[in-house]
Amino acid sequence: MDSMDTFVVNVSRLVRRPGSTRQVTLAGQVEPALDQVERCGPVKAELRLEAMAGGVWVCGVACAEMLLRCNRCLSRISFKAEAPVRQAYGKDESEDMPAIGQDGDIDLSGLLHDELCLSVPLVPLCSEACRGLCPVCGADRNEGSCQGHSESRESPFATLEALLEVPFETA
Repeated sequence: MDSMDTFVVNVSRLVRRPGSTRQVTLAGQVEPALDQVERCGPVKAELRLEAMAGGVWVCGVACAEMLLRCNRCLSRISFKAEAPVRQAYGKDESEDMPAIGQDGDIDLSGLLHDELCLSVPLVPLCSEACRGLCPVCGADRNEGSCQGHSESRESPFATLEALLEVPFETA
């Protein structure tokens, strides 16, 4: 089976019986195209498919173990992404919902990808107290203070500070 087919589910029998439900467990690989994600493990989705008039309602949860990079110190962080999954699929495509394929298939790969990407923090941190990297030498300040240079250095905007002290002259 192709990896793209991993998240394809046939709902043709389900659609013919509105109100009927089916539980599915799907597992496969999704590659989030996010800078903060270094690696993403297999995705597991526990989903409930419910036939409704004119389509299928999909709800459940998708989860995956991810390896992220701390935004401050660049250390690796293990992150368990859990995303709620909710989407309606209709017999005919509309602005509100994607269509069920001619053969009765729905492809959940895009939905799972998008929901997992939304669960990843925009600014991952190893801890709230992370001190980050030294801007001068690049040393990890969580492991101690930097050696060989002073902590304070002149601001690149120091010359502009003198402009603030110019007295205002009236004519």
